[in-house]
Amino acid sequence: MRQPTILEFIIFITASLALAIAGFYLLANFTRLFKTTIRNELVRKNVAVWLIILCISLAISPLSNGFIYIVYTHGIAHAILIELLSTTVNALFGYNIVRLVVENKKVKSFTFLRRTIILLLTFVVVSVAINAPLSYFLYPVQLRNIGFTILSTIYIGGLTGLVYTLTSYLDLERKRKFDEKELELSRLQALKTKAELDALHSKVNPHFLYNALNSIADLSITDGKKARKMTVALADLFRYSINYSSNNYSTVKEEVEMAEVYLVIEKIRFEDQLNCTIKVDEELKHYLVPRFILQPLIENAVKHGLKATGQMTVIELEIKKNEAGFVMSVSDNGPAFPDEINPGYGVKSVYDKLELLFPGNFELKFSNTPRKQVSIQIKKLMKNEPGI
Repeated sequence: MRQPTILEFIIFITASLALAIAGFYLLANFTRLFKTTIRNELVRKNVAVWLIILCISLAISPLSNGFIYIVYTHGIAHAILIELLSTTVNALFGYNIVRLVVENKKVKSFTFLRRTIILLLTFVVVSVAINAPLSYFLYPVQLRNIGFTILSTIYIGGLTGLVYTLTSYLDLERKRKFDEKELELSRLQALKTKAELDALHSKVNPHFLYNALNSIADLSITDGKKARKMTVALADLFRYSINYSSNNYSTVKEEVEMAEVYLVIEKIRFEDQLNCTIKVDEELKHYLVPRFILQPLIENAVKHGLKATGQMTVIELEIKKNEAGFVMSVSDNGPAFPDEINPGYGVKSVYDKLELLFPGNFELKFSNTPRKQVSIQIKKLMKNEPGI
């Protein structure tokens, strides 16, 4: 066999280095190859593996006397065809056998070190088992060197396994750091949400408090029993407002009870000028809603109904189920809502709580027909199981 000239040798070595770099670059980016062009994951990975093995195999081939022999005796096309056949067999059988071993549930449960050892051994054993007999079918008799075939196969399999393991470890580290950042962001978001809800819970309409305390002061002189009843109701209302034990939700039943406590206070203040009815579907009483969500709506009805007109005000609270979830509505016979509503603190706090606790799963509506009412549609149903 003719020995290659210096120029041919330089060309072989240059091509070998270029292919080796390309092969290991492709291996390092294995998970991202053909992601936008081939949708089927298994097909995509098999094509990527085939290309990687071809690059690495062609990179090492020029260093083999067998490859050079075939080039000079049968031509470069024949030599590349042999490499293509060898690559295809290795990709179809070798990769998929290794994949089945590595993706086994039991193997996945091992530590990273144990998985790495199993991966390397599998790479080497499978490579030898495929390439040793393959060389007998693809190469002429004078080139069949079982010792060289096994050694080169162990070298290629081991090196490929090491690079794959290294890239897997780097991907694992990137994922771990990404997960840590995601966890920290989630924690900060949770703290931000809690702080916002704490601020919303802690604020009570100062005008309502001022008026209630003034009424208690007046009643303490004229009607001690009513003053005491109003004081107890006010205490219950504030206890419910601030003593929520880090729980941002309450049941429909609890919300209705607190709405009734608020109405007790207002009925004492305005006596016969306020009439209220409450209708609640029994099956909805244990569903969860944001804490202190009904009282601001009822307070708004009192403020814009009775206080604005000084006439008898009828307020109706209704909570009923529908196809989308359930609706809480507060209606009154006061003046109609203006075309452009400028919500006060109470209504805004209701919206903010819904936005924080039921994002994308609620609707807050103001309407004047067929009757004046404000309604909250809750689309996400959460039941307080311990309360049932």
